[in-house]
Order: sequence, then structure tokens, then C-alpha cells
Amino acid sequence: MADADIWDRIRKARDFALEAEKKERERIGEAKTAELQHAASVRLATRQSVREALDIVLDEDTSPPGAEREA
Repeated sequence: MADADIWDRIRKARDFALEAEKKERERIGEAKTAELQHAASVRLATRQSVREALDIVLDEDTSPPGAEREA
């Protein structure tokens, strides 16, 4: 596998995590109970952690506008 293929796969995984974050944000807004809201919040935090780690590997920043990024 070429180096470019590896970076493309990492970038694709990061983009997938970013899309999943958006879906979890929607679920939080649509949650009918505190339990469902909490579950979506936990999933969101997990997706954010994955995306942030992949951002670090790629030396890119895909944080949503207004979000703080640790140095």
C-alpha cells in the first residue's frame, strides 16, 4: 500500500467521524428523554475524540466553528 493510500484512508476515517458527530448533534436536539440525550452526548464525545486524534495525525483542523482546540 502506498503512503498516499494510507493518508487517504486516515482522512476518510476522520471525515466519517466528523459526519457521525453531526448526526449525534442532531440526535441530542431530537432526544425526547434525558437518557437518550445523555447517550447521544456520550457518543458525540467519542466521535469528537476520534476526529481530533485523526486531525492531529493529519496535522489538520476540522473543528466546528466556535469550538476550541487544545494545542
